[in-house]
Amino acid sequence: MLRTEALSRAFGGLQALAELSLEVAPGEIFGLIGPNGSGKTTLFNVVTGVYPASAGRVWLGGEEITNLKPAQVIRRGVARTFQNLRIFQRMTVFENVWAAQHGLPTLRPRELVLPDRAAEAERRAEVRRLLEATGLADRAEMLAGGLPLPDQRRLELARALARDPALLLLDEPAGGMTPRETEAMAALIREVAAPGRTCMVIEHKMDMISALCGRLCVLNFGRKIAEGAPDAVLSHPDVLEAYLGHEAGDA
Repeated sequence: MLRTEALSRAFGGLQALAELSLEVAPGEIFGLIGPNGSGKTTLFNVVTGVYPASAGRVWLGGEEITNLKPAQVIRRGVARTFQNLRIFQRMTVFENVWAAQHGLPTLRPRELVLPDRAAEAERRAEVRRLLEATGLADRAEMLAGGLPLPDQRRLELARALARDPALLLLDEPAGGMTPRETEAMAALIREVAAPGRTCMVIEHKMDMISALCGRLCVLNFGRKIAEGAPDAVLSHPDVLEAYLGHEAGDA
């Protein structure tokens, strides 16, 4: 579903990604971990066209998408959430998800001027279905800015799912949550978001990422230092050193 080849991104003298090559299979939940500043979100930004690649290439489902504009990448079936929430605080929960549907390839431009009542009814029904699936149905008319953090993260997930992506990129979906809230988010990803699509998840909570993902890739200073099954990756000496320092790595 997603392949990068020797992908690099530099910001002046800072090498945020360095010759990163990886493959994510269709239907996989793939974890991306690493210390702060290791290049994880930069990878998402390069894949989605927010930043151009300095070198290397990106393929989505066999089609090269290197350096396409964000709107072009989205139209090819990619959606994402953000570490720092991107929701419309002064719109209702329903309106947030409704707005996320606009720009879909199935939405014809003439519908923005002359609405198709049948198509609009279908889209409204889909919004209600997504709110039900993400546990937000009873908050549909609340302003998004008034939601507690866990519900705001659920809303951002619902907004991403409204685009019916083939590839879903989740950037710290459980950030700021308690252990119980984190478990609920992991279940939501596994049971609602992942079926029928490919997911990449950035997360610092190792219990969550280990339970959710079949494979992990670890970045440090923009380079891949380990890849494989969670148990093997999390016990890898280079990974322990990256997270815990030289003493833990030597112990």
